[in-house]
Amino acid sequence: MSFSKVLFVGLGGAGQRHLRILRELLPDADFSAFRSKGMTPLLRPDFTVDEHNTVEAAYRLRRFDSLEEAFADKPDLTVISTPTTFHRDPMSMAMKAGSGVLVEKPWAENLEGFSEFREGILSKRLPFHISFQRRFHPLIAQAHRAMVSGSIGRPLVANFTVFSHVPSWHPYEDWRALYAVRPDLGGGVLLTEIHEIDLAHWFFGLPEAVFCSGGNRSAERLEVEDTAQLTLLYSGFSVQITLCFMHKKAGRRYHIAGTDGDILWEEAGNRLLITHFEGASESLSDPLYTNEAMFVAQAERFLLSWTENETKESLAAAAGALAIVEAARRSLSSGAAEPVVSRLRKA
Repeated sequence: MSFSKVLFVGLGGAGQRHLRILRELLPDADFSAFRSKGMTPLLRPDFTVDEHNTVEAAYRLRRFDSLEEAFADKPDLTVISTPTTFHRDPMSMAMKAGSGVLVEKPWAENLEGFSEFREGILSKRLPFHISFQRRFHPLIAQAHRAMVSGSIGRPLVANFTVFSHVPSWHPYEDWRALYAVRPDLGGGVLLTEIHEIDLAHWFFGLPEAVFCSGGNRSAERLEVEDTAQLTLLYSGFSVQITLCFMHKKAGRRYHIAGTDGDILWEEAGNRLLITHFEGASESLSDPLYTNEAMFVAQAERFLLSWTENETKESLAAAAGALAIVEAARRSLSSGAAEPVVSRLRKA
């Protein structure tokens, strides 16, 4: 898929990563940007600040003063990496302008307006992708293939665990100003660490109901939940997801127990073990694989071989993960399991 004019809306840490990768893949494309504040300086790949240049100069960016002016320029791809609550308007404007959309996760803070957006994307046959880049991790993708192929039998129980530490994310800015810890910007661990919720949805589909406990469990007084434990209830099995973004020992670990074997992936050492109770087991590792590589693989797929069916799948992924989050939020309030409500089960 060829894009000649790319508009970037939001160029914080996530936006500059997309910008850096897409500039390498589209060296001759015309790049432009709308930045409402322009506060984030030019960042290197390791998220240290390059004080000797600007984002606009480093990536040959034209800068617009308003979204209306930006979309009047008719971009054929819009990359949106603003705080979560500011995703919806530029996505809608891009769709109406006939631009493809690459948006950071989650789609928005809730599903308001999603059906109309989906209808517009599909009716205009525009490319759409939500940045659930962990689906492009080769070992996680292999674990997914093993699960859906039935090689470990019927699932009995699964666990997805992630720990991260917001204060360590961006050394160049005050972490208390980050969207992740601000309710007005769509913060909270449920939305910020939605990747594991997406993976559970990818592996197993939508659950029937969700039970969730959690809240502001860390020593820092926050207005959002920094820790959440979800139980996704399926017919015949359940999936536990533990999310915490205020823990100094970061890591990810996924385990699926089946009737005929199990699957274990650990971020430490990037190790995948697929055990078959009858037959040879599989053990793979790639300790040098980087977080950046997932984003590159995702971008290459979107630019080089994206299909209309993949747009439909990405729309379903965006809606499914948020439907689970909305059920989890209701459960946090009610103290009971809440049904997953989705108008897109057949998407």
